[in-house]
Amino acid sequence: MSHPFLDLATEALNQLHPRFAGKGALAYPPGDADGPAAARKERERPFVREFYHQFRRLWDKALPVRLGLGHVVIQPDPAPPPGRQPDLLVWQLGEHGAADRPLAALCFVSGTNTDALAVDLTALTRYRTAGYAVAVLVVVGTTEAVAPEGVTILRFDPDRWLAVP
Repeated sequence: MSHPFLDLATEALNQLHPRFAGKGALAYPPGDADGPAAARKERERPFVREFYHQFRRLWDKALPVRLGLGHVVIQPDPAPPPGRQPDLLVWQLGEHGAADRPLAALCFVSGTNTDALAVDLTALTRYRTAGYAVAVLVVVGTTEAVAPEGVTILRFDPDRWLAVP
């Protein structure tokens, strides 16, 4: 059974506009694959920003509430686990006196950025262990990566411009 957050993330991915998400510039050429730009995930940044924009549009249309997630917000963790942090952290707002709680940790990586992919999987595993209900790695392009227990890999096909199951 899939978590409703995965449906929300997939819907946001399928709303991405290619021009704003950096289509055509997401892959790292072999010479750049182990360089500083790949370590900083520079080519993924426009993709993450466009995802955030589409996620906010769905949030403004109350899709998280309709999916049973309640009200959500993207914010940093006040006491993050040590090491690399995910690209986005989503929290469920506390209602009826309840405290806010961590919901999802998301990382975005190009399939050609293998070093960052491995580091992101490790970070997501730490955040899942730290109490996030869902840990998601969005891979743009193809990869042979296998998700560790507790982490979901959402694959995004840049040729068809869709999230693929």
